[in-house]
Amino acid sequence: LAQLQYINGVINYMDVLDAQRGYFDAQIGVSNAIRDELIAMVNVYKALGGGWQTR
Repeated sequence: LAQLQYINGVINYMDVLDAQRGYFDAQIGVSNAIRDELIAMVNVYKALGGGWQTR
């Protein structure tokens, strides 16, 4: 949306960069949340005695 507003002359490029920064920060937040969820699942498996077979 910010890119379209810039192309149409509604906002300046600094606003586009600020919008991109916010978007990338949100993507990093989602990635961190997924990572934390997966780590928590591994910790649950470990606390319950493994949950996998060893050879």
